[in-house]
Parts: sequence; structure tokens; C-alpha cells
Amino acid sequence: MTLIVEDGTGRADAESYVSVADAVAYASARGLTFQAAPAEAAEAALRRATAWIDATYAPRFSGARLKRRAQALAWPRAGAEDADCNAIASNEIPAEMITATSEAAVRELAKPGNLSPDLKRGGAIKRVKAVSVEVEYAAGATAGTVFSTIDGILSGLLGAQSAYTARAVRG
Repeated sequence: MTLIVEDGTGRADAESYVSVADAVAYASARGLTFQAAPAEAAEAALRRATAWIDATYAPRFSGARLKRRAQALAWPRAGAEDADCNAIASNEIPAEMITATSEAAVRELAKPGNLSPDLKRGGAIKRVKAVSVEVEYAAGATAGTVFSTIDGILSGLLGAQSAYTARAVRG
């Protein structure tokens, strides 16, 4: 099945923000590996990366999906702005989305399921003991991986929408 890349029109059948060729070029320019063959594996990694990006970050993007529920992916968006309050055209897939999706796909192709692993309950250290040193893991604590490179790439699209930031405007 051929990968369907979003073209800025809000396609109902789009599966990725990035083509296999663009992901290969991204990886190559950074000394990373993203093999185009077999095509099925590369396309599947791009589909999973796109789905993960949308599931993880879409609630924090400004604006609304261009075609609301009729489009498959979170972008393109109407009324979207970047973190500096610059308007993003309603037919634009921001460069940050393409870069972040490529970065995520590199990781996903190298280790399928890496972005969204099933996690066991727990994760915060509550107790581990080695002679006189003891650390204990708290029950119910969130376990997971932070993908700081991808967070950083998308920060320009998220800054104004983050629950942890506020913007002061001088009048």
C-alpha cells in the first residue's frame, strides 16, 4: 500500500506528513539511518511516527483542523499561530511538523514501537537498596520516555499553547 502524504488540503486519507524520500534525506543530512527499502517498513514507520506526533501534540496546537473531522491528520489548521504569534497559512504543513515526523520515524524504524511502548505501572523511584544506599519506586508513578529532540523541534508550534507557559502583552 502506497503511503499517502498530506499535501496541505486536509486529506481524509492522509497517513503521514513526510514521504519516504524526504525522511531518507532528513536522516542522511544528519548522519542518521532511514532505509527506504523495504518500502513497507519505511512507510509503516512514517505512519506510526505521524500517529504518535498527532496523538501526543495535537491538543496543544493552536487553531483548528482545516476540515475539522473530515481530515485524517492534525495539520493543516485554520487560525494557527506559532509560539511567536506568527500566522501559519491554512494550507501549510509547518516545517517543524515535517522535521519532527522525520525524527520520530527514524527512531520508529530503528526500533518499532519505541515511541509508544506498553509501559508497566510505576517508574518514579521509591526504593532501591544497595548496602547502605536505598532507592524505592513509587506505586502508580508514570513511566515513560521523554523525546527531548522531538519536543524541542515542535516547541515553536507549542509554546503559546503550553499549559506551563503564559504570555504577557504590554498594552
